[in-house]
Amino acid sequence: MSPRRRLRPLHVVLAILVLAPAWKAVAWFWPRGPKLVPAERAAAGLDLFRHDWRPGDPLTKGDGLGPVFNARSCLECHFQGAPGGGGPIENNVTVYGIATPDTKGLPRVGVVHRRSVQPEHQEYLSQVNLALPRTPSMDLRELIDRRRSGSLPAGVVVTQRNTPALFGDGLIDVINEDMLVKNMREHSSAATLVGLNSAKDPNVKGRVARLADGRLGRFGWKAEFSTLSEFVKAACANELGLSNPGRPQATPLPLARANYKQPGEDLTEAQCDLITDFLISLPKPIETTPDDAVLRAKAERGRIVFATIGCADCHAPNLGPAEGIYSDLLLHDMGPELESSTGYYGAIIPAPTVADGRFSASEAPVTPGEWRTPPLWGVADSSPYLHDGRAQTLEEAIESHGGEAREVKRKFAEEIPQADREALIAFLKTLRAPHVPLASR
Repeated sequence: MSPRRRLRPLHVVLAILVLAPAWKAVAWFWPRGPKLVPAERAAAGLDLFRHDWRPGDPLTKGDGLGPVFNARSCLECHFQGAPGGGGPIENNVTVYGIATPDTKGLPRVGVVHRRSVQPEHQEYLSQVNLALPRTPSMDLRELIDRRRSGSLPAGVVVTQRNTPALFGDGLIDVINEDMLVKNMREHSSAATLVGLNSAKDPNVKGRVARLADGRLGRFGWKAEFSTLSEFVKAACANELGLSNPGRPQATPLPLARANYKQPGEDLTEAQCDLITDFLISLPKPIETTPDDAVLRAKAERGRIVFATIGCADCHAPNLGPAEGIYSDLLLHDMGPELESSTGYYGAIIPAPTVADGRFSASEAPVTPGEWRTPPLWGVADSSPYLHDGRAQTLEEAIESHGGEAREVKRKFAEEIPQADREALIAFLKTLRAPHVPLASR
């Protein structure tokens, strides 16, 4: 055997050692696939997802459901199309914000829960401000009319959040942070990178939601959460009243029962992981192709219109491993009509304090008018639309856009012919919820 051939194994080892750091650097930008979830874990997670929780539930180690809650199961709200889908207006969550801290300890932002285990724990809007009705929520249309007329109490914001669909969230969970930053840099002016408010700079087209610890937000209407696991834990604690290692359970507003003490933690880390794994196992939404040639051509024309009038500037078709997502996951200012309180789970998102070299300055906290671009995959099966579900149709959703999207809205309403408007809607209606085999288990 020649010396050259004898040295080949050594050459291979040396090459691996030399190239390993370079591969590590490349892998930092390379899109990862979603975690592979064994079928038995996905099934166990589905069981917890659709479990009807009870006070003192035997599956918990604490007080079970409540004491205040919005639903008895995850499935109660996330069911449209299949388990993990969105939900109707009837399941909206009421969110409040007040300009100054309350003298009796009411948090500046929070949720007024629809239900309670005990009558004395029930929360009411009147606990936020006596000028509001003694009900847990208000009809959405009445709430919007009150806000437009200025009849809400001074210094008080009351809005609602609609249930988002969770299909494809496993792919969003593994999108590289540097990809989000790169996307922001490519689509925004340099002003974004010095922490300017996008609502005040017409050249700014979206910014990352940078959290207090320096990580980037991906989940939630205002991108409050960096990981799917954190989103799940917060939802369990706030919507179901199930405390867990990541979040304390929601307790009645201070004016209702300030001294409520939970007896123990409800969910374990393992149970939260199972629910998260079920969501990761959900397939991403699908893009259908109409069988009819005329309808197929109409949808293809709509795809072109979607891009040419600027919809795709924010609703980017692909983002790393999330192909067909139709979102950039950035915060965009949508104008004063869609403003809301900036917190949701009982705390205002603070300004970040961690600098990591990817920004020239820290990002400012999310503003009332900023929202994470909602992914449009599955949009045909996820009505109603917008953060509070005020738009019942896709046309209404487009017409409600403002702020950074006002020019796109103008083009849709004034520049393109009716045939192109119909084609754009036809294209959006090809973005359907996925088939979920576990739904029939």
